[in-house]
Amino acid sequence: MIRVSIPSFRKVEGENDRSYTVFYVQVWMSGRYNSVERRYTEFEDLHKQLKKLIATPEFPPKKMLKWNHKVLEQRRQRLQLYIQTVCQTTSSNGYIPPALFNFLELEPYEPGFESVDHMLQEPVLCSHKPMVKFEEDAFLYDTNKTLLPDTIISGVHLGLYSTEHDATVR
Repeated sequence: MIRVSIPSFRKVEGENDRSYTVFYVQVWMSGRYNSVERRYTEFEDLHKQLKKLIATPEFPPKKMLKWNHKVLEQRRQRLQLYIQTVCQTTSSNGYIPPALFNFLELEPYEPGFESVDHMLQEPVLCSHKPMVKFEEDAFLYDTNKTLLPDTIISGVHLGLYSTEHDATVR
């Protein structure tokens, strides 16, 4: 599974006094961390490559009225949503396109392959699927919808909240 975030952006002074913006991309995959800086046009190129291979989410529009901090922050948020959706979709499908690995500067790792170059030429299949999923509010709601009692919770309640007399009677 690939986890990606874009926490920030910065202006870079280019040649001929022309500046451009780069977005700081943080990537976690299989316990490995990497970070890269990418321009909007690089995201756009990735989108063009991916839409030939997979169903992609809507890409943030290029045209912007002003180049102030608020507008760039909105673009950062939209690019982050785009790349997170792409990573989530590809990970859940079990197919991660080589273009995504190249964009994020990740080296795919699967046991049994001799070289990374060999893997980049063929589709990479995920070797695992998530087995446990926790809802955001998992501990706020009673999810026990069965008629059978939860013996662990009953035992803890009995041990913590009952008197000695109650424990010996039951």
